[in-house]
Amino acid sequence: MKIAVIGGGPAGYVSALTARRAGAEVLLIERDELGGTCLNKGCIPTKTLIYSLELLDRIKSYQYSYQSNLFNFPIDLTTLMQKKDTVVETQKKGLIMLLKNAGVKIIKDDAELINDKTVILKQSSEKIRSDSVIIATGSRPAELPMLSFDGERILSSDDLWKMKDIPKSITIIGAGAIGCEFAWIFHLLGSKVTLIELMPRVLPMEDEEISRALERLFKKRKIEFYTGVRIEDLNKKDETIDIGLSNGKTVISNIILVSVGRAYNTEFMKDAEVKLGSRGEIIVNEYMQTNLEDVYAIGDVNGKWLLAHVAYREGEIAGKNAVGENLKMDYSVIPSTIFTISEVASVGLKESEAFQKGIKIKKGVFPFRAIGKAHVIGEIDGFVKVISDTETDILLGAHIIGPKASELIHELALAVKLKARTKDLKDLIHSHPTLSECIGEAIADIHGEAIHKVER
Repeated sequence: MKIAVIGGGPAGYVSALTARRAGAEVLLIERDELGGTCLNKGCIPTKTLIYSLELLDRIKSYQYSYQSNLFNFPIDLTTLMQKKDTVVETQKKGLIMLLKNAGVKIIKDDAELINDKTVILKQSSEKIRSDSVIIATGSRPAELPMLSFDGERILSSDDLWKMKDIPKSITIIGAGAIGCEFAWIFHLLGSKVTLIELMPRVLPMEDEEISRALERLFKKRKIEFYTGVRIEDLNKKDETIDIGLSNGKTVISNIILVSVGRAYNTEFMKDAEVKLGSRGEIIVNEYMQTNLEDVYAIGDVNGKWLLAHVAYREGEIAGKNAVGENLKMDYSVIPSTIFTISEVASVGLKESEAFQKGIKIKKGVFPFRAIGKAHVIGEIDGFVKVISDTETDILLGAHIIGPKASELIHELALAVKLKARTKDLKDLIHSHPTLSECIGEAIADIHGEAIHKVER
């Protein structure tokens, strides 16, 4: 069996490895860099910068004595970018070795899908015939009519990696996950940061209490934000850009980052009859199949969940189904993580979603400032919030804002996946002193039994 995979990002390379390990002959076609947006321009580069900058920030703020300004480390953008490049290249070399050792043939070229069995390589004009085609072409930053990318002053998240100097000020359009992460990065770099969001709150897709908590932290750090507003006017000057908002305010900034979502990379399907949805995404069923039985679409391009870890799983499903298995993709329990001032993580239902479904819930909330480990590491902001079904006591969802939220969420994700009852979960003993104690206390709070919570 021969399988052609178009796109070498998280979805594509995982599907290639999966199909190859099942015995198929696999061709992996990538026009740019293996690893896709995640490795080259997204997850790994941003987290490398965040880790380095947060380390400097903590050292500067952590006082071993009563002296202030004990440490003063200047930020060198060139050094930071070199560190980022080293991490990316190391990961990329490992990925290439992994694919080659597995026997996946890697082709660097542009691909065009002709039909469900045929792909043409544009540069070599070679026609590749296969039993199945797996599309994993990903997405790109979406533009706004008034804010077309120019690569110099109106930027996409891709453009930022070419930056040579730290801007004095930056306005970020869109306060979703990407916008909030870059707001944190540029704040740590020393820029004056302003966020503009059309929806009523920052991180509008997260639990409302989490969003409001992040807004308070933004205010504490003097990161400005305007929510529920539109851009009415744009005026470029020699050194700055004036942005007129629907609330009558004008924001003045050196550069603008547009972070309003993603556009799907489907331009390579000129003649193939693959159906697209209203947003330009490729429509797939639960088996990751398109309307063409032997063509699969995975990762960002199918518009389901634009997350690398979801792409990994979709890649496994498509890779196995392409060689004859019949597996369904399960989206019911997907952890989401955002790396901003305090990390944000969630899984399962939000309180508002439970209300919309007519589910009566109980809620438990516990603050990090009430546990010793948070004070030890100097990160006391935030809380853990959990919700359960009143009738069944099954844990339905969990939401965290605070230190190491991206790591802590998985204990709760497993509990949601297993449909665990909170009465059972609250009996689990958490090691002390750890941040995970906050989870145990939040679960106990559902039953009014949180030990370290002050009664009100």
